[in-house]
Amino acid sequence: MTGAADVADSEAAGAPGPESPRQPVLLVRYGELFLKGENRYFFLAALEHNLKRALRRLPGLAVEQHHGRFVVRARDAGADLRPALECVARVFGVSSVSLGVSVARDLEEMKRAGAELVCAAAAAGARSFKVHARRSDKRFSPRSPEINDLVGRAAQAASGLRVDVHEPDATLAIEVAPQFVILSALGKRGPGGLPVGVSGNVTLLLSGGIDSPVAGYLAQKRGCRVNAVYFYSFPYTGEGARQKVVELARALGLAQGGIRLTILPFTAVQEALRDGVNPRLLVLLYRRAMMRMAGRVAAETGAGALVTGESLGQVASQTLENLACIEDAADRPVLRPVIAYDKAEIVALARQIGTFEISVRPYEDCCSLFVPRHPATKGRLGDVRAAEDAVPLVELLEQALAARETVDLED
Repeated sequence: MTGAADVADSEAAGAPGPESPRQPVLLVRYGELFLKGENRYFFLAALEHNLKRALRRLPGLAVEQHHGRFVVRARDAGADLRPALECVARVFGVSSVSLGVSVARDLEEMKRAGAELVCAAAAAGARSFKVHARRSDKRFSPRSPEINDLVGRAAQAASGLRVDVHEPDATLAIEVAPQFVILSALGKRGPGGLPVGVSGNVTLLLSGGIDSPVAGYLAQKRGCRVNAVYFYSFPYTGEGARQKVVELARALGLAQGGIRLTILPFTAVQEALRDGVNPRLLVLLYRRAMMRMAGRVAAETGAGALVTGESLGQVASQTLENLACIEDAADRPVLRPVIAYDKAEIVALARQIGTFEISVRPYEDCCSLFVPRHPATKGRLGDVRAAEDAVPLVELLEQALAARETVDLED
């Protein structure tokens, strides 16, 4: 529970005390952070920081941390918190967020506010509801089952909705804590996971396709801050392909306050490999070269791992043998968040997070260039290393790294 010092901090920030009149709020819930034991403070501090960052462009809001919940308060009693709800619902670590109202610690006021919220849910199309009270302040009377019954009866009488405790269209949540009483009904699910930043930095190999942005999103969901590298093969791929990747990177940056995109010229590397090695090995050699270059960028930015959008068996180059050949060229762990996803699952998640429409724009990326009809499906390290020895690969990679372009995309 929040101590006296925390209450004082809230009041100093403009938040009302427990007997204040009604005030619009957001009730923010989190999930697995409960499991973090003695490290929980670190995770909650990161989540609080990320919530404040997500809301920084919306004036008049204060974020408070209480036992098991965050509360976003509007200082203006007439404030519309729906834009804030949309911002909070995108923050990793948030399991759900609800529009609510903070009321006095009075049962009659709770009944009136609950009835209004359920009536609003009925107006939005709900046909059934239930009441779920959570009473962390055990000094408050009555107990949770009685609150459910008394507030539920008032809400049913006002709205005409039927009660369904198993699969209701709307749930009236009542939170009774030492510092507040909050009722809420309309809300959204959050992405869950961990707050961005708690797991360190990673470097995403970002193409213009569907899979790699989804992989970046899933890395963020596990608490990673993502920066990206893009391999650009001008003039074979044009400005449209480059701009598509910039927009994908910007979309990922929204969750973390911006993103750094490193654009690496890849044309000379691809042409040298195309002209000097067995065509069946080209895809493997491209990917190994990318791993080496991405590793250099990762080392300079303090990234502890590389992230790719590879999915086992999705294309010929993504067999176990080929993935082993590719990873042999990496100098740090390679994370593959979509390794067990099929294409339909990846597409569905891309649509959900808003990257699909960008990814399907008709601009090819470098991975589709000079690809043989029948690439090797069971690459052998001896073969790919011998092929690399046949071209001046080290010099080409150094030239590409020296000619990189760095784009810092702000949120």
